[in-house]
Amino acid sequence: MIHFELITPERVVYRQEADQVTLPTAQGEITVLPGHASLVAALVPGIARLKTKGTEEEVAVSGGFIEVGNDKVRVLADTAERGEELDISVIEEAKKRAEKVMQEAARQDDVSFAAAMASMEREMARYKLAKRRRAPKQTPTIDSAALPTDENPS
Repeated sequence: MIHFELITPERVVYRQEADQVTLPTAQGEITVLPGHASLVAALVPGIARLKTKGTEEEVAVSGGFIEVGNDKVRVLADTAERGEELDISVIEEAKKRAEKVMQEAARQDDVSFAAAMASMEREMARYKLAKRRRAPKQTPTIDSAALPTDENPS
């Protein structure tokens, strides 16, 4: 087991044992399992996944840092929101505002554009998680006409 902590300036989002933790980093997504090598990495906007005893929880995270060592994972994130905390209509409005700021900032300076882009990446991660949480669970169906005929009938 891994001792996992996800902390923002406002609160402790998680402090629990986990089987595995998947996090978005600047170099790509990483999955930490027990016995993982020590590392420090930059956290980027995306979805963090925590698996414990066959269940999986997802959290929209923004920038921050990740520290891994001695079967402990500590994530210090600027923001972190669980799926059930997200409201799609609020996120869609925030996305529109971020898009508008990006268009205006593109004509101004690189710093303003980078800040707007970071805001947009955060909103996209939140939107993706909120949409995933709201999607109806469907059982896949198979069209029997697409199946091959049984060559060995009983």
